Amino acid sequence: MKRILYLLVAVAFLVSCSTSQKTTTAITKTKPIPPEGITFTEINNFKGFASLQKPYQGEGFSKQESSAFNDAGEQVPTSKYLGQHVYQFSNLSTNPFIKGENTTINTALESIKKSSILRPMLKKENVLEHYSDVVIAGKTCKRFLVSSNFSRNDYSCVYYRLGYIIPHHNTTALFYIDQAKSSPIKAFEGDVKKLESVFKYMIETVEFREYKN
Repeated sequence: MKRILYLLVAVAFLVSCSTSQKTTTAITKTKPIPPEGITFTEINNFKGFASLQKPYQGEGFSKQESSAFNDAGEQVPTSKYLGQHVYQFSNLSTNPFIKGENTTINTALESIKKSSILRPMLKKENVLEHYSDVVIAGKTCKRFLVSSNFSRNDYSCVYYRLGYIIPHHNTTALFYIDQAKSSPIKAFEGDVKKLESVFKYMIETVEFREYKN
C-alpha cells in the first residue's frame, strides 16, 4: 500500500514539473529579427529616444552626415533609402513643422496632411491615398501611403510618402520616408514592402524617454 502511495506522489510531482516547464516556455518572448540584408546601428539617448535602430547599410540604404548629436556628443547620421531621407520624430507636439493637435494617431494624421510632408502630394490630381491602423509590438499605429504616378515619353516613376504614426504617452511619434521615388513604376511595390519591414523592425525595437530639446 505504501509503495502505491509513493508511486502516485512521484507521478503527481512529475506532472507538476512538466506543466510548469510548458507554462514557462509559452511566455518566452521572441526577439525582433531585422530584415535580411539590412544593417542597423543602435543609437542611444538621442532626443526623445532612449534607443533607436537606424538602417545605414544594405538593400539601398545608406547614411548622410548631419548636424544632429546624441547626449554623448556623437554625430547621428541621417538614414537614406535610394537617396531619399528616412526620418524619425519622437514627439510631434514639439515639432514646429507639424502644427496642431497630435495627441492621438488620428489627430496627428490630420496635422501631417496639412504639413509639408503630405500637403504637396495631396494637391496632385492623380494622387492615391491609403490610411490604415496596424498593430506593431502591441501598439496600434497609423500607416499612411500617399502616391502619384508620373509618365513622360519612355520614363515612368511613382512619387510617394510612406510613414507610421506611433502612439507614445500623451503624444505621438513619426517614422517616415520623405520625397520618395520608385523608378520604374514596377519597382514601387518592392520598395514599399522593403520599407514596411524596416519601419516594423524600428517600431518593435524603439525605446522612448522623456523628450529633450
